[in-house]
Amino acid sequence: YNAENVRGLYPNEIASDFSFLPFGGGQRKCVGDQFAVMEATVVMAMLLQKFEFTFTGNAEDVGMRTGATIHTMNGLNMIPREKGSRTLTLRGEGG
Repeated sequence: YNAENVRGLYPNEIASDFSFLPFGGGQRKCVGDQFAVMEATVVMAMLLQKFEFTFTGNAEDVGMRTGATIHTMNGLNMIPREKGSRTLTLRGEGG
């Protein structure tokens, strides 16, 4: 950590030696980061093959904030529906 590199309220990835990046960076970078990204891609592809997703709300409601990574401000709420079936009831909703 180098306090001289901090600009603004929060330290950035350079000032904090990449500790805010999901897999780190530099000489302490995660050796499995490429595998994790590939695994997440495969999982997403499998979900998209079996489910259709419907957004709840408007695109304007989602919002976006940036930092070391990009995040939604209010979440990205969707309703999953198995392809070829009716809408699934999510746990904790309804009766």
